[in-house]
Amino acid sequence: MVCDVIILGSGPGGYTAAVRAGQYGLRTVLVEKRPRLGGTCLLVGCVPTKALLHAAEVWQSLRESSADGIHCENPRLDFARVIERKNEVVAQHSRGVEYLMKKNKVEVIRGQGLLKGGGRVEVRAEDGVKTLEARAIIIATGSEARLLAGLEPDPERILTNVEILELRQVPESLAIIGAGAVGVEFASMFHRFGARVTLLEMLPRIVPLEDEEVSRELERVFKKSGIRVETGARVEEVRRLDDAVQVTAVLADGRREQVR
Repeated sequence: MVCDVIILGSGPGGYTAAVRAGQYGLRTVLVEKRPRLGGTCLLVGCVPTKALLHAAEVWQSLRESSADGIHCENPRLDFARVIERKNEVVAQHSRGVEYLMKKNKVEVIRGQGLLKGGGRVEVRAEDGVKTLEARAIIIATGSEARLLAGLEPDPERILTNVEILELRQVPESLAIIGAGAVGVEFASMFHRFGARVTLLEMLPRIVPLEDEEVSRELERVFKKSGIRVETGARVEEVRRLDDAVQVTAVLADGRREQVR
């Protein structure tokens, strides 16, 4: 197949480029390896986490509403339904991206794209291998975090930002390694849902890419709310137990502690 533009990846960089190319009348093909369009932010990042944060805020408000004279007797958290609602929000936004592709006459091919040189892309799809050729190729594949040895994720105990979005019940306790934007977001969220949260950060402060004033204030708020924050903590070992995961860390004061 010969076209004007091939775009690898349907995240915010890829699908917006596809829309603009379509608006200019270019024959455009978008290649995406995932079943849904939208990329990390829409599928397993910004959008689903904000849906869960909203639910967590509502749940916390219900539990604390009596202080404002609003009495909600025996509120019940259906966390499986919370996850279903999150999935509905993600699906709705992904369908919106699909609509934009159709509206702007962008052809979507699902499969793994491989650059072959000379303006050619080989796409390995479920129905076979296809070769595309174009004058321009846009690489908008984003990136993936490198997993550490011994921290390979599973659906229940050791979780990345992807697996944790599919939990069907709130864990009793949660140790989060890394206090960047993603780590503090999940710490806030699951603390509000009722988990006992420990936040471990190797650097001297949480959200280390933000201003120091922001780090100090967020740490103060977290500790006041009941989230345990340990900065300057070095994780030595993560061990799977029968019913939990044990994290061994050396804290800032030199003490070695095991967190479950």
